[in-house]
Amino acid sequence: MTFDEKNFSLEEVLAVAKRHPFYAPSVQYPPDKDAILSIREQVAAQPQASNLSSQPLLWKSSLYKAIQRLVDDTSTQNTFRRGIYASTTGGGSSREPLFFATDVSENRHHRFAFGRFLGTVGLVTDKDWVVTIHPEGELCRSLDLTMEILENGGSSVLVAGDSMLPEAVINLIIKYHANVLAGESSQIINMVHYISSLPNRERGKFKLDKVIYTSESLTSGQRAEIHKVLGADLMICSLLGSAEAGPYAFSCPSITGKNQSGEGTAAYEDFVFDTRLTIMEILPATVDESDENQTPNPVPGGEKGVIAQTSLVRLRNPLVRYITGDVGSLHDLPEQAQGFIPQSAWPHLKVLRLYGRDRRFSFEWAGSYLEFNALNALMNNEIRGILQWQVILEKMEESPLETRLEFRIMLARDSCDSAEKISSRIKKFCCVIASFERKFRTIFVNDMDDFVRSPGARKVIKFVDRQG
Repeated sequence: MTFDEKNFSLEEVLAVAKRHPFYAPSVQYPPDKDAILSIREQVAAQPQASNLSSQPLLWKSSLYKAIQRLVDDTSTQNTFRRGIYASTTGGGSSREPLFFATDVSENRHHRFAFGRFLGTVGLVTDKDWVVTIHPEGELCRSLDLTMEILENGGSSVLVAGDSMLPEAVINLIIKYHANVLAGESSQIINMVHYISSLPNRERGKFKLDKVIYTSESLTSGQRAEIHKVLGADLMICSLLGSAEAGPYAFSCPSITGKNQSGEGTAAYEDFVFDTRLTIMEILPATVDESDENQTPNPVPGGEKGVIAQTSLVRLRNPLVRYITGDVGSLHDLPEQAQGFIPQSAWPHLKVLRLYGRDRRFSFEWAGSYLEFNALNALMNNEIRGILQWQVILEKMEESPLETRLEFRIMLARDSCDSAEKISSRIKKFCCVIASFERKFRTIFVNDMDDFVRSPGARKVIKFVDRQG
């Protein structure tokens, strides 16, 4: 019996998960190709109703504990290390890069399927010429991932990368009459800032009608600036994905409507996903990692809660009820979208309303997610001599569309590490590259009143968000 390349059924994914170290700690290695084929044959021969809600939740900490063990095991019997596609996840929250391993052929099929999905809904067309400035290297696969899925969607893609200077990127756009710019949100803002400095004569040489961004959400102010510089009719679209799940959703104003923006980051952003590629559940906000065996039921449609994701394009290393660390709600496809999407696709599409990170787990800066657990371990245990510390996110006075990350630290008088050494370690933890230096600072204080403190109890607030 053979199986054509296609999305996997939930029954197949759950059957493989039962025999995988991610979900069964007593299992040493994942099933090999023959074992997976046998599992699929058994599922096909004896179909049973699947109950996703009976599956325990998968948390990032337990997932990466299993991954680290499998990566470190160099036994020839270790099937996990065979033929994998690896990419980083989690941004700058770890001292060592952590990656999620996907089967190479599954990854290629996923890129093809998601690209065709984008083409079907019209996010990109065969008339589009896209210049992408996404980064690549150090296990980051953003550039080749974006290139491939946009090409599979039908567009023509010019790969600029993140090392090309803004002037050279603009020359590339002009030379090839490109109409779409793609990049991480911070890169898009940097390009728009550069374009705003050009004389009208230079800006008149090109016309962009679409921006496709990834990574952190754009604020209402950033969106306004993009439209001011590039034109009110410009379409701002975004793609949603992760190393664990790959790309799985998109946002486009013509389909999802405008984002509901607050003073800072959008209060929420609507993303469309295909239920044939991924299953999204919204679980009660009370779910807690301390209960390993909890099997909560989803909340009713439209209610806000914690997002759990199950992939139907990952089989060799399944992703089942994975807690993404985001807060969201599920909604039906709006009527306005039906005019842009083929009727045959309507029953399979849903809207994920994304409100941002669950602040119990992490916060976002410069495209990276910084995990609170890892940050606490660094500041409280790994760096000696820190008496008190605080993290502040705030808009930069000199550039209100960008966010500064500030650490305030009080050291013991006999601190073993110098302020310079401590600052260097924190920069490494936060992955502060040269272009982010101006958006990061460490301040060493000598008085508790130099910290932001709560009213009444006057406690030092560990995390202060002043972006709003």
